[in-house]
Amino acid sequence: MAFNFKYVLLTVIVLCFASSALAAEVIQLPAPQTSGGAGIFDMLSNRASAPGASFPSGDVSHEELSTLLWAATGLNRPERGWTVPMAMGRAPYVRVYVTGEEGTFRYDWQTNSLIRTSDRDARSEISGQGFVANSSYVLIFVTDGDAIAGFGDRGEGWGAVAVGAMTQNVYLAAEALGIGARYLANLRPEVVREICGLSPLDFPHAILPIGKR
Repeated sequence: MAFNFKYVLLTVIVLCFASSALAAEVIQLPAPQTSGGAGIFDMLSNRASAPGASFPSGDVSHEELSTLLWAATGLNRPERGWTVPMAMGRAPYVRVYVTGEEGTFRYDWQTNSLIRTSDRDARSEISGQGFVANSSYVLIFVTDGDAIAGFGDRGEGWGAVAVGAMTQNVYLAAEALGIGARYLANLRPEVVREICGLSPLDFPHAILPIGKR
């Protein structure tokens, strides 16, 4: 009995460590594409939301995902300088999360990596739009409540403006990469809060399902 008890105890400890390691998992993304591609005016001419009825479901690679996330809120100058304007030169006060087959992650613009927030693939739960479940990934845009608290009454508006700039950048980069995207305000905030581990002050603005054409 003593041996069995020790074996069970050891198994529990191993599982706990495995669970902790999984919860803390970080995926280091490949370097994003930051040059080349089609011209900006071509991308603006072709920019469009992918239709839900025939939404592309091809796999988006980690390199392509890295490029889209960098376009949304990546560094394009040393230390302080992003691909989108931020009020008063503050660090990005909108966070981008990603949910897909591998689970749910927060994008860390400082290290160009994904930090796991949940094991859960929430593509089929995150919206009432059925096609979202067939996308390769869903990008989730969330205002950081603590970060904008110091802005006073203007903070909520600045958060919404930042989401607009970030999603438009994703649209343009996606077009250059042959990836379909669709902006949706139709999301289930309770699901987003759970999988992303949000605080009560954080606000989920929008989601952007993506899929390779």
